[in-house]
Amino acid sequence: MKFRGIFNDRLLFLFSLTAVLALVFDFGFRNNYWHQVITDTFYLSFGLIFFVRMYRLCFRDRARAIRLSRYIVLGISAVLVIIALMNLLEFTLFKRSLDEPTAILVLFLTLLDISERIYAIEKQTLHPALAFVLSFFFLISLGAVLLMLPLATVSGISFTDAMFTATSAVCVTGLTVLDTGRDFTFFGQIIILTLIQMGGLGILTFTNLFGLFFRGYGSYRNRLMLKDMINANDLGDTFSILIKIIVFTFLIELAGAAVIYQFLEPEATPVGGKVFFAIFHSISAFCNAGFSTLSTSLYDSAFRFNYPLQLTIAALIIFGGIGYNVFINYYQYAKKALRHHYRRLLMGQKEIAYRRPIINTNTKLVTLTTTILLVAGTAFFYLFEQQHTLAEHHGWGRLVTAFFGAVTPRTAGFNTVDVAAMALPTLMIYLLLMWIGASPGSTGGGIKTTTFAVASMTVYQQVLGHDRVVLGWKQIPQRALQRATAILLLSLIAIGLATFTLMTLDGQLGLLPIAFECFSAYGTVGLSMGITADLSDGSKLALAVTMFVGRVSFLTILTGIARQFAPYRYAPVQYPEEDIFIN
Repeated sequence: MKFRGIFNDRLLFLFSLTAVLALVFDFGFRNNYWHQVITDTFYLSFGLIFFVRMYRLCFRDRARAIRLSRYIVLGISAVLVIIALMNLLEFTLFKRSLDEPTAILVLFLTLLDISERIYAIEKQTLHPALAFVLSFFFLISLGAVLLMLPLATVSGISFTDAMFTATSAVCVTGLTVLDTGRDFTFFGQIIILTLIQMGGLGILTFTNLFGLFFRGYGSYRNRLMLKDMINANDLGDTFSILIKIIVFTFLIELAGAAVIYQFLEPEATPVGGKVFFAIFHSISAFCNAGFSTLSTSLYDSAFRFNYPLQLTIAALIIFGGIGYNVFINYYQYAKKALRHHYRRLLMGQKEIAYRRPIINTNTKLVTLTTTILLVAGTAFFYLFEQQHTLAEHHGWGRLVTAFFGAVTPRTAGFNTVDVAAMALPTLMIYLLLMWIGASPGSTGGGIKTTTFAVASMTVYQQVLGHDRVVLGWKQIPQRALQRATAILLLSLIAIGLATFTLMTLDGQLGLLPIAFECFSAYGTVGLSMGITADLSDGSKLALAVTMFVGRVSFLTILTGIARQFAPYRYAPVQYPEEDIFIN
């Protein structure tokens, strides 16, 4: 049977699914004493079964033991069992409920088991592009259900608003129809934060990491999919780069949270406390999500003039939006260069052979384009907003606010000024910046900086009469030019359809605010001129679809559907050329 190996341990799989339901029941509903006893007992049973399975895989199945870090897995399993036993004993004696560490471990081990099975199914039946799209759809659906739990909101939430919020969080957009800090409980905010983290990194990043951890590299086709997804240099780099992406993300977010905490004013007391505020905004900024527990985002009077805090969040936005492959390239460059100089200077190996590390063309293009957009955006914002949103700032504060204003429309969504009060030229620039978005392989959206750069170079080379696009000493391949053209055209179609739909349903809100909303949704930015909460249910669903299409890419959706049902077959046939008149 094709999937026989996937469900060979049906008991653990059943317990994993039940564990998810138990966690939902435990934290999403109000429970009594006996409900807690039942769920705590179940967690203990789940931990014991998982521990037994890990023991069997690590020490009895030698073929798979090679692929497992046995002591890490058994250590986690043992910690789970110990904590579960302590909580069960503590609950029985002192009538205390399950604490968060046990719940986190139960959820982690559940994700390990389910991810392994998702990975196995995905690599056998689905086209990689379609698997990527469906993973986001599944996460959005699950998030909407969780947000509708009684303990997730203060006074309830409709299905439309839950779906919109979950889509905005998973697609790291930041558009909100409810106040995140006031309308959602602490449990609801944790759900939103988890959706942001999973959506920013991509759920397939986690499932493939866990799947590789348990099953090895799998098929050659699956390794090619992973290589393309994370932009690895070769097939052997896939696992190490996945690890680097996860470690890099968590280290930057942790450092960002620490710095944000230090820059919080003593008199400022955010909702949920300073520690949670720092963690929430660090993750939201790095993932370019734009969600805030403040009702008016960073335009709040207690944070509007906190310029060090704004610079920290701006740095997190840039780090998250520049792309993992760029950082990995710089990391490899610095590592090789430092190793060479260490051997030459400290070890006296002066004649050592040296292979100069390479900064690839993609990294150069992303860095150059990002720098130009940030500098130009800051200059234009500073110029056009002198008598508008910058009037209340002075000196250094004006420059910081202008810089933050250039960073945030690049798919971030935080605002330190009133967007509706900005000058019309600034709004037009924002439309362009939101459309361009972040860089490929990042947590941001938009058409991406490389697409815009390649399209701009194509125009430049065409004006000069060149038949090739050359950057430095490298020629841009034809397939990259074709992909850029397709992405540009499809993005305009998607934004146009969204604007038309919202104008039909809520035209009284005005063309500019609606167009701004649609550009913001497709670019997964999250900025708004203040009309999001006034949209009808039909417009909210249309905007949610726009966010989804913008995050996973219109081209990826079409490619996944087409290749799933009509697989590409290479046919090396050359056809005669005939010119087409284009003017």
